[in-house]
Formats: sequence, structure tokens, C-alpha cells
Amino acid sequence: MMSPTSPSPDAVRRARRAISTIFLLNGAGIGAWAVHVPTVQARAGFDTATLGLLLLTIAGGAMAAMPLCGALIARHGSRRLTLASALLFPITLAALVGASAPASLFVFAFLFGAANGTLDVAMNANATEVEKARGVPTMSSFHGFFSLGGLFGAALGGLMLKFGLGDGNGVLVLAGVMLVAVMLTVSSTLHVAPVPGEHGPGVRLPRGPALYLGLLALLCMAVEGALVDWSALVLREQTGASAAQAALGFSLFSIAMAACRFAGDGLVLRFGARGVMVAGGLAMAAGVLLAVSTGNVVIAALGFGLVGLGAANVVPVIFTAAARTPGMAPGVGLATAATVGYSGLLLGPPVIGWIAAHAGLAVGVGSLALAGVVIAASANIVRGAGANAVAAKAEGEVVRD
Repeated sequence: MMSPTSPSPDAVRRARRAISTIFLLNGAGIGAWAVHVPTVQARAGFDTATLGLLLLTIAGGAMAAMPLCGALIARHGSRRLTLASALLFPITLAALVGASAPASLFVFAFLFGAANGTLDVAMNANATEVEKARGVPTMSSFHGFFSLGGLFGAALGGLMLKFGLGDGNGVLVLAGVMLVAVMLTVSSTLHVAPVPGEHGPGVRLPRGPALYLGLLALLCMAVEGALVDWSALVLREQTGASAAQAALGFSLFSIAMAACRFAGDGLVLRFGARGVMVAGGLAMAAGVLLAVSTGNVVIAALGFGLVGLGAANVVPVIFTAAARTPGMAPGVGLATAATVGYSGLLLGPPVIGWIAAHAGLAVGVGSLALAGVVIAASANIVRGAGANAVAAKAEGEVVRD
């Protein structure tokens, strides 16, 4: 039975829809940014190395903010941090895409990174609370909404470029819509009052399994982050695609990832978490190598789609395992692993930019195949994670939509 303090089934259903919407909006913003990267680069006159420095500034903003998230969530719960960061995210996105002066670009890049990094941790922590309240694994579907949003944002961004709205005005309108959606939605997110003394320090130095899980998440997210910022440039440089055509790579990546994530919980239950990790890592490696070794825009885009299929459920499986790290409360364990993991999402693009500046873009992006190989070879750490549904059902009432 549900305890007297547990949320009602209706509240849990509303919370699931609300946090799914936040994931969707965050993905849409990232997708819109992805296809505007070449335009921002051209407008500012940045070479590859300077663009890499701009992306590193985004990473710096996130890494400055994320260590504070675990402590804030442990003290105040995840809802407040989700609201604040979900409002700041579209504002900083519009400012970044619309800026042209180098100094303002770097300032807004730092603020955008801080808002996005905070939102990543906060919404995942809130999603974990909803998953626990539902009593069945749900994390893959939340990440599916993020990928669906990435698809929508990339497609919309491609249309903005096609119709001459790449100067920031198109993203400004999108940001306004996102702000309204957040204000209409976030009040329904789940609020779990922190239990005094339960969580201990909000941020802990990763150790043992938590460190290992965080590093694997880092590798997977490094691939995702690199494709956000470099996939359009790969298609343009390798195949001669136009700016609008270059959006196809990230679009297929998002389509494949969203489709596989919505099926992810069932795949884990059927094939096991280890099987999903092995297949995912190998598919990521193969897709990256295919994308950087062809001059055909369609084949290269399909390679990025294969990367999406492989990466889809790696991070949700890792987050589920991290929430059950021995010796750490679920929320703190997740926040700690997420902080390590998201450093890959944010640091991956500038690192690839540095490699590309010295060895070429194909070599830089192609090096991401190594991450897939390591993930596949390290899959034993999540063995048994597929049994979480049985454990969750045993703990309490299952809330179904």
C-alpha cells in the first residue's frame, strides 16, 4: 500500500506528464542550438579552434553549476531547481544564438551552459522520484522525450535556417513558447520533501561503482554531445551538404534515439541491462565510423542514426544502477553520477574540436568510436539492473497511466 504521505495516483500521472514535457523542451532547445552552430560560427568569423573554445565555455558554465545541484536537491527537493533552470534555459539559448560580438558570445555561452547543466541534473532527479512513485522503470521514456524534443528542435531549426531566420529571431520565438510551456507545466511536477538527515552531503566524491558508472555515462554523453555540436559540420565537410541538409544527421540521430528509448524499458527486461549495454556500445562505434568514412550525405546521416540506436538506453540503464549505489541515497547517487556523466556531454564537443583542429574533423569525430568499444567491454557493471522492475513492484503500489 501507499503510505499516507505518498502522492496519489493522479498526482503521479500528472507529474510524469509534466517532467516528460520538461525533458521534451530541453531536447528541443539543444536540437535548435545544434543546427545553428555553423551559422553562429560563420557570423562570428570563428575558426574551428575558436569554436571549440566557445563550446568549452559552455562546458565550463555547466561544470561550475552542477556541483551545487546535489546539495540544493538534497536540501530543497528537485522541483524548485527544475523550475528555476527550466526558465533560465530558453532565455540563455536565445541570447547565445542571437549574439554576434565575440565577447557577448562567450558570456552567453557560459550562462547557457550553467542553465543547461543545472536543468539536466534537476530534471533527472525529479524523474527518479516519479519513477519510484510509479513503482516501475520509467527512466528510458523520459530520455525518449528528450530525444523527441531534439528531433523537433533540429527540424524546426532547419526550417529557421531555410527561411532566413537564423539570425536569432526564430530561436527567440521558440524561447518564448518554451517559457510559457514551462510556467503551465512545472507546477504539476512531483515534490518530495527531503527527509532531514537522510541524504547527508548533497555531493560526494565518486568512488567504487559510482565512479565507474559515472565514467561510462561520461563516455556515452561525450558521443551525444559531440554529435549535437559537430554532426552538421561533419556532413557539410565530408559530403558538401547545405546548411539545411546538414540537419539531417542530428535529426536521424534523434529519431533513432527517441524510438529506441520509448522501447527501452521493455528491451532491458527482455535482454538484460548488460545485453543492452553491449549492443549499444558496439552500435555506437559502428555508426560513428560509418558516418566519418563516406562522402554520401544519406549514408553518413544513417551512420549517425545507428549511433542514436546504440546510445539510446545506455545512460538510462546507468542512471538506474547509480540510484541503487550501495552506501549512497538514491537521489544523491544519481546526482553524483549525473554530474560525472554530463561532464562528458559538455566536455566532449570542445575535446573533439581540439582533435579536429590538429588532425581533421573526420579523425576527431571518428575517435568517438573508442567510447562505444569501452562501454560494450564494461557492461558487466550493470548486470542485474533489468531486475529493477520486479524489485520496484515488490516495494509498493504500481501506478499505471
